[in-house]
Amino acid sequence: MSKNLPEVVSNGSSIGSKIKKFFSVICRNNITVSRTNEFFHMPILAFLIIALLTFKISIPVILISLFCGVEYTIGGEDFPEAKKITFRPRN
Repeated sequence: MSKNLPEVVSNGSSIGSKIKKFFSVICRNNITVSRTNEFFHMPILAFLIIALLTFKISIPVILISLFCGVEYTIGGEDFPEAKKITFRPRN
């Protein structure tokens, strides 16, 4: 090994543990799509997979639905009631 290269120092968490934590967060938490009532409720991972597989259709549908008053709420174990993330149009 060359002595001219800088040493990579880890602060206790590797990239593998960060990836595991990311996937556990998107599997444990849910996304809810609602307007006046709830349309569907599914894990974030499933929502992302569906959105990516149907990219040409899903992105315009999501954008148009936001203009029509549909609310997307991310919640679950990692998001207590006070810290839920909500995407909705302004009133």
